[in-house]
Amino acid sequence: MPRLFFLWCLLFIPLGCEASRQEWLGLYEMTGIVHYSIPGLGHLSSPVLATWRVSEGTAVELLLSDVAGGCSLSAHVEEGRALLEPGTSCSWSENGVLFSLSAVRGSVVLADGQGRFEMAGRVTATTRGQLYPGEFIQNATLTRVGP
Repeated sequence: MPRLFFLWCLLFIPLGCEASRQEWLGLYEMTGIVHYSIPGLGHLSSPVLATWRVSEGTAVELLLSDVAGGCSLSAHVEEGRALLEPGTSCSWSENGVLFSLSAVRGSVVLADGQGRFEMAGRVTATTRGQLYPGEFIQNATLTRVGP
């Protein structure tokens, strides 16, 4: 039903629906914490401090990208929330370890330039030629800092 509504918006009232999508676009500071549970490496918690840009996607409604260039996640808007596309993934390197994550679920809720970015899924850490699969969960706040 939500995709049907989105298609309806595109075909019949592009100005009204476009306005709601435009509300998401912008630059956000993200602060929070991510917890990793990776057998063989242990349980790790790490602060999340990053700047993210929310832009319109080409194949998806929204694209959430960290400005450092390490991660780009696809999302669609449903009932006032941006929901990550299941399986959307990204990779980055930290302290000599390559992390690759795949979101199982995730959402962004915004109101008046403030919001929450929650995400959970699978993560694989690669170090010294070894692969360590595990899970992660992130809880963070977003604050709009620019257009």
